[in-house]
Amino acid sequence: MANKFSFSMWNYPTLDDAVPNDPETWAECGLTVPMAHTLEYGKHSPEHLIPYLDKCKELGLKCIVRVIGLTYGDYCSIGAAEYEKRFAEIYAPLDGHPALYGFFVGDEPCLEEHYSACIECVKIQKRIAPELHPYLNLHTCMDDTDPALLGGRTFREWLKYAAKEAGLEIFSYGHYDQLWTGNEDGMDSYYRNLRALSEAANDAGVDLWNTQLSTAHYMFRIPTEYDFMWQITTAAALGSRGVVWFKFYDRALDHNAHTSPIDEYGMKTEQFYKLMRCQRRFNDMHGELIMSLRFKKGYLTGKPYGGYETFGEGCHPDIKNVIGTEQAVVSFFEDENGTEYLCVVNASQTTPGVFRIEHDREAVLVEEIRLNGRKTIEYNYEHTEAHWDGLWLHPGQMAIFKVTHK
Repeated sequence: MANKFSFSMWNYPTLDDAVPNDPETWAECGLTVPMAHTLEYGKHSPEHLIPYLDKCKELGLKCIVRVIGLTYGDYCSIGAAEYEKRFAEIYAPLDGHPALYGFFVGDEPCLEEHYSACIECVKIQKRIAPELHPYLNLHTCMDDTDPALLGGRTFREWLKYAAKEAGLEIFSYGHYDQLWTGNEDGMDSYYRNLRALSEAANDAGVDLWNTQLSTAHYMFRIPTEYDFMWQITTAAALGSRGVVWFKFYDRALDHNAHTSPIDEYGMKTEQFYKLMRCQRRFNDMHGELIMSLRFKKGYLTGKPYGGYETFGEGCHPDIKNVIGTEQAVVSFFEDENGTEYLCVVNASQTTPGVFRIEHDREAVLVEEIRLNGRKTIEYNYEHTEAHWDGLWLHPGQMAIFKVTHK
């Protein structure tokens, strides 16, 4: 169970801005698949990445490499032959490096030629480097994409085609409205997109990652420590296999965007340590376990955001209800042996809550799993009119339970 939940970030500074201890900073923060500093084709030699990849190997990290001049947009400009030549040239000195995860394909395609180019780029990358995982970031609301942009396919059909035809294994998408204070539409949009794209990823057999917010940006607030954990756990509980943060480094000349984990002076901010605690805690408690499980179905309690079904009587034969003082995410996973797991997240962004699982005690044994299985506690909380006892969770906190049928 050594495969950790994937934590990455958008990394815009180029190799000119890199310093030798960057991988130590990424590892300290709890990133597991960081995006390396950007290369510019024709300016930066890929050999300059090798010391950073060597250090990442030592620290147990894998790297996504972003190359300006090697995206789907460049493919549209230079054609297949030149793209393949460039990719082979960049890849050759890095071939076989154990810390190389994959190359960045591009961000938010919006034209028909872009989507077609994405598939061709993945094909080329997988043909030359079949062991790698090309990384593509898409839009929110992909389920609403005009089929004319996707070769006449719905998005779900296109994703299956990209997986089968090109070998696409992973995609992400960005969504930030969950941190738009007081905006109920933003919260509904967050869950609506997560539900649709998680279903699409499951159907296509690819991994879904979320690009989420670590920086104050546009009308979105500075994320709190609760916000960081909430973004991780709601995504993971509902089928995501990784979180990519926007963004990690502040840029001196940016308007509005500020308070990233690393400021424009290269210093760690308060946000660095908040994010560090959340990422490391999540992987220490749940990350390895949840990566060993297959997502089955997700529900909400309270407000039925995003079209999710409200969990309650009749949703599960033995888990009768999850009752709480706050909104919750309730979801089910399964391991390779068919054993079922129940996940509960306090889905309030601001308020601690207490939750009670009602289950058929004669039919199933429910045990809380902590520290990725190194600690197990039988769930036997009681509730009377005089006293509410149960599962106390801070905003965004997750608990996972093994459900064993007797």
